[in-house]
Amino acid sequence: MNKKPVLITEGDPAGISTEILENSISELRELANDRPVIFITARKAYSPTGFTTLGAASLKLKTPDKGLYVVCTHELSYEEDKRIHVGNPSIESAKAAFLSLQAAVDIQQATQANLVTMPLSKEWIIRAGVKKFTGHTEYLADHYKKDTFMLMLGKKLRVIPLTTHVPFRHVPVYLSKVKIQSMIAAILGSDLIPEGRIAFCGLNPHAGESGQIGEEELEIITPYMQEMTKRGMDVEGPLSADSVFTEELRDDYKLILTCYHDQGLIPFKALEGKNGINLTLGLDFIRVSPDHGTAFPIAGKAIADTTSFTECLKYV
Repeated sequence: MNKKPVLITEGDPAGISTEILENSISELRELANDRPVIFITARKAYSPTGFTTLGAASLKLKTPDKGLYVVCTHELSYEEDKRIHVGNPSIESAKAAFLSLQAAVDIQQATQANLVTMPLSKEWIIRAGVKKFTGHTEYLADHYKKDTFMLMLGKKLRVIPLTTHVPFRHVPVYLSKVKIQSMIAAILGSDLIPEGRIAFCGLNPHAGESGQIGEEELEIITPYMQEMTKRGMDVEGPLSADSVFTEELRDDYKLILTCYHDQGLIPFKALEGKNGINLTLGLDFIRVSPDHGTAFPIAGKAIADTTSFTECLKYV
């Protein structure tokens, strides 16, 4: 088999993941024409339409041939399953999402598959008892003992926020701890980032005005840029983030580095709309996710958009 299997986590079943999966069946069948596509659920009561049931243990012995498969880990009880309702997040729905992710990682290590993660709620995962959960990217970094980086990938834009799911007041501290050599290796090793100019946004307004509005540009960002230049990367900055994303400038850069989550993701999502996806750099396999959340308020209303999910399928 030339192409890797694809694992899909369930995400939070109270959100729009199930609707998106069911409405993307034609794209999933096309993908399954030359490799196995395996959906992971912890719920005994759910099996997506057109999927063949597999046992989780069998995947550790032999990867199946091409086709659509579902694996139920049977870790959620029938009583818990009954308490899951579309549009109403709960400890049970969060537990189902986290159990699906755990099982998918276990199966990934056995099959060397690529991974598509459906949206889950960090808040509800924490309420369900996983106290240190901050997101897929961080969970995978911890599990695989890798330095990972979030690449937001769209039709035109590529954005890496150097800090992700941390409180804003802690951003300077986390920014100073970025594993710059690992980030450089991840960028240079990715086929999704072509060679070209890289914009490095400053943390402070107007990129700090040469130290007049904060010292982070001089103390943290400039040394990072020097390391990138040593590796032959064409990096410019620190640049004022409010200018980098303007129509006049954004197309000049193959990649934009931002200092914190919203500095990059607000303009990315505004400009790329539903075409954006979230891809994790630094792993030995592809992990990709839609760039939207669980969308609990619209779950069950048959209006969820599948675009970001089907874009994900193009990269696995």
